[in-house]
Amino acid sequence: MPLGKGRWLGGWQSFGVLTFQTGRPFTVALLPDFDNSNTGRSNLGFGANDRPDAVRDPKLADPMPQRWFDVTAFAVPPRGHFGNAGRNILDGPGLQTVNFSIVKNTAVTERLHAQLRAEFFNLLDHNNFNQPDNYFGSPSFGQVVSAGSPRRIQFALKFLF
Repeated sequence: MPLGKGRWLGGWQSFGVLTFQTGRPFTVALLPDFDNSNTGRSNLGFGANDRPDAVRDPKLADPMPQRWFDVTAFAVPPRGHFGNAGRNILDGPGLQTVNFSIVKNTAVTERLHAQLRAEFFNLLDHNNFNQPDNYFGSPSFGQVVSAGSPRRIQFALKFLF
């Protein structure tokens, strides 16, 4: 039984994982144009992922979720031409997260053990934004409109035999 002198002091374990990543690169693309109207959408008829023209550097010194890059730095290429914007010229938001667990192992009998776990995911509740909208012509072009998971806490009781 887990009662008695020294039983509550032993059997503790803790685990931690720190994750820090720079943002993933991404490519600005045109939305597919089904009516070929030259309205800021793909003009080549090959579907999505045709690229716009880059008229200047789209990187901002201090990107914010509402404006991750300069959306006015892109233009529709002439009909029938590929845009000059390169592949992966922009970087999305980075990732910072701390995960932590604390575990108490207790022998109930010789063959039966109990394990009480508390696990914390994104312990510091840091906002980890997803990639911005990269489709030129989209109403949310250049904006980060979603984020990763907030802090999550889970508790578990396991019996090991």
